[in-house]
This record gives sequence, structure tokens and C-alpha cells, in this order.
Amino acid sequence: MATKNISEIERNIDAIYQTRHVTNAMYMLSVTAMRRGMANIGYNREYMRNVCTAVKDILEKSPDVRNTFIGSAAERRELDSAFFVLASDKSLCGAYNQNIAAETEQRLRRVADEGRGAIVYTAGLKIGEILQNRGVTVKKNFDGASQYPSLLHAYRMAQEVIDLFRSGCVKDVYVIFTDYVSAAKQLVVTHRLLPLAVENFETVALERPYAAQMTYVPSAEEAYGKIVRQYLQGFLYGSLCSALVCENLARMTAMQSATRSADEMIRKLEAAYNAARQLQITSELVEIAAAAELIKNAI
Repeated sequence: MATKNISEIERNIDAIYQTRHVTNAMYMLSVTAMRRGMANIGYNREYMRNVCTAVKDILEKSPDVRNTFIGSAAERRELDSAFFVLASDKSLCGAYNQNIAAETEQRLRRVADEGRGAIVYTAGLKIGEILQNRGVTVKKNFDGASQYPSLLHAYRMAQEVIDLFRSGCVKDVYVIFTDYVSAAKQLVVTHRLLPLAVENFETVALERPYAAQMTYVPSAEEAYGKIVRQYLQGFLYGSLCSALVCENLARMTAMQSATRSADEMIRKLEAAYNAARQLQITSELVEIAAAAELIKNAI
């Protein structure tokens, strides 16, 4: 019986050691992906600062600009809202995907309460699966965008945003993602992409304010349209990078917790193994002593 218990404990220890190797490897991979994503966030934030400065400059210095992307959402007669939900292709990252799903459902309820419809796009197979299981129809998933953020993915998403808005079938377009603030703070945010207004850029400071009227060639409207494309592409790329960093931070935490749990289980199993082994040795010694006593008495 003791031998059977020892063999079973050994198998359990081996299985947990294998699981520990997997969780530790996933932790290291998440560290690498997170660092790469953080570098991209830094580069993109500098780029976006310049783009937002240009957009704010046009909105403030050229109030007569009339463009498809400018205006209040209340001025549009379309009823639907569009949501681009950025999350993960994979699981094993704690409550990361669930938090995004909860925020998306809350936004969809608000739209439904207003008597309007919603169009949902996703970047992430797992978040698409979660939303569909909760009864949300996903129109399109941008495959690979969440796992491998690139300017090409951001360009395709930005073009989808522009085409959708220009088609006149939506009132406004939002992006939902997890924003990286610091290693200890990540926030699920909903940001309105379109329509744009000066209020979108209140926190942007113009580096070189001037009083003269800026002249745009061929026109302020055309220049603004080009810059808005760059703004949407840059913002979506930054959102994808931020989401990737937050996903890997969540996975690091989950895998670190799993590794610690595996270590604790191994420690307990090894203690049980040592106790069972000691019991087996004691039993064998008792049996040897009893046999020796029988032989002595027989002689």
C-alpha cells in the first residue's frame, strides 16, 4: 500500500513539475513581449503628440473648416454606434478579456437604452469568442492585430473606421481597449474616434503658439482629411500596442501566481513523499527485525 502511495505521489510531482515548466516559460515569453510593446508605445506617443498638435492647430486656427470628420455626434441623424474592441487572441491572462467584455456589454446596453443599434468589430479571437457566447454579434475580427500589432493592421482598421463613418450608417465610432498607465495601473477605456471635435484635444499643448492665420495648400479641408487619417492610424496602433502590453502584464501575473502555486503543491507533495518513504522504510525494518527474531528462535 505504501509503495502504491509513493508511486502515485511521484507521478503527481512529475506532472506538477511539467506544468511549472510551462507556466514559467509563458511568464518569460510575456516579459519579452511586454518589453517590446512598451518600446513601441513610447515611439508612438511621441508621434501622436505631433499629430494631435497639428489637428488641434487646424481646429483652433481654421474654424471655417468643414470636413466629414468634424462635428458633434448629436448633429448626425444615423442611429447606430460602432465599437472596435481590442483584446487578446489567447486566454491564460487572468481577468483581462473578461474586463474588456464587461466594458463592451455596458456600452452596448447604453446604446440599446437609447434605442440605437451597435456594430461590433474585434481584434482578438478570444474576446470575439467571449462576446459571441454572451449574445453579441461580431461583424468582423482583425486576425493577428492583437497578437502582432503593426502599422498595416492599424491602417486596415483605420480605413474600416473611415469607410464606416463616411457611409452614413453610424452616429459615432469608439475603440475599447486596456490603456497602459504604469506597471501597476492599467485601465479599461472607451475612446471616441469619430466624430472629432476640439474637446478631443483639450490636453494637447501647442509648442509654438502664434497669432497669424495658417494657410494650407491646397486647402485646410484636404490637409485636415490627410492628418485625420494619420491620427486614426496612429491612435489605433498605439491602442493595439497598449493592449498587448497590458495583456502580457496580466499573463505575467497569472503565470507567476500559477508557478508559485505549483511550487507550494510540490513542497507539500515532497513532504508527503518523504513521510510515506519513511513509513515504508520503518515497515521494512520492522519486518526484517521480526524475521531475524523468528530465525533466532527457530535455531
